[in-house]
Amino acid sequence: MNALLICPAERPATRFLAQTTPFAALHAFAKPLVIYWLEHLAALGAKCVLILATDRPEQIRALVGDGARWGLHVEVLAESRELSPDEARDKYCGGASRCLPAPDDISVMDHFPGLPGHPLFKSYANWFDGLRALMPRVTAAGQNDVREIKPGIWVSARARVSPGAELRAPCWIGPHTVVAADTVIGPMAVIEDRVMVEPGVEIANSSVAPETFVGRLAELKNSVADGSILINWRSASCTRVPDAFLLCSLAKRRHTVKSSNLFARALALLVMILTLPLAALSIIWAKLLGQPAFRPLVAVRPYHSTEPGTMATLVFHELSCGARCLRFWPQLWNIFGGDFAWVGNRPLSPAQVADLSNDFERLWLAAPIGLFSLAQAEGAIDALETRACASLYALQANWRLDLSIIARAFVITTKRSITALF
Repeated sequence: MNALLICPAERPATRFLAQTTPFAALHAFAKPLVIYWLEHLAALGAKCVLILATDRPEQIRALVGDGARWGLHVEVLAESRELSPDEARDKYCGGASRCLPAPDDISVMDHFPGLPGHPLFKSYANWFDGLRALMPRVTAAGQNDVREIKPGIWVSARARVSPGAELRAPCWIGPHTVVAADTVIGPMAVIEDRVMVEPGVEIANSSVAPETFVGRLAELKNSVADGSILINWRSASCTRVPDAFLLCSLAKRRHTVKSSNLFARALALLVMILTLPLAALSIIWAKLLGQPAFRPLVAVRPYHSTEPGTMATLVFHELSCGARCLRFWPQLWNIFGGDFAWVGNRPLSPAQVADLSNDFERLWLAAPIGLFSLAQAEGAIDALETRACASLYALQANWRLDLSIIARAFVITTKRSITALF
């Protein structure tokens, strides 16, 4: 048995769904649409499948490869426009391609296999209706290590969901997704893989595409969120959210770890000299208590990608006594030496790095080690919030954000130190 698949090209009514990926590569329950079709054809006994792609065929080719993992031979051919089934039959049946589809095995991938009554791309409401129709089949199959932890609540074993999150049936949470405390997920929420959801978020009657960051206190209802794109499927309205702290993409980028410039190093040395009397008091106090003045710590140097590799480390110090903000005083020397920056992510020990379980958590190491961090500025109080802030900073770092972090983190740290003293 041979088959031919036609990838949907232009669909004006749902064009914003295909801003970052072709329609045939859209994810549903952690799996692209084209993969559902290949699995379906393999189960029917197909041997060769020809895929005709107009929109970004290289992405389709990267997804399916040669089809060997499904026991298929797959070819992806680029077309200048979307062919109708009749045009595809005339052009390819009995043609020169190694895949020779039978005339009755030509399908346009504008619906999920077995669900022709649920077209996906006539409207945004149709897309969400298709997800709703597919959910019972996906949950019955139990794919991607997703298990039913409560009636109607499906969570991947590779997801990290805070015990303080409220999950309302039906909802589905994919692998490598992080859901913080004080969130409400559901009813009818589909959270795809590699999503980060911060505290205070509510998501209902909505889907969140892979690699999307949903910021603190955001509310998604009757929506489709894909990176910074937010679509209301009920009203068919669409907007691009400019505030990365509310909604943004966590898609992989090439990361270059910045180092401190000459001015930043000189400023660190100046601040170190000006605050030396306060540091001296802390050192004297430690000696009176019979404690060492400095506490040595080990940090993993930043990676230049999200892939873990051989860890290079450095030793840095903090004062063992004194106010919290003063304990970082020795790290001004690390800024002067170029190992730290004024703003970045706080240092992690090798043991803490080993606890980073996926690419998005390892984004922590794609930013420089900093004296001040976004997590401090946001007042993050648990590991999930801290890791989300670290990943977001690695993706969104710029000089305006750095200045904002320094101002907010300095105020918060100073207040905490004064509170501790009194």
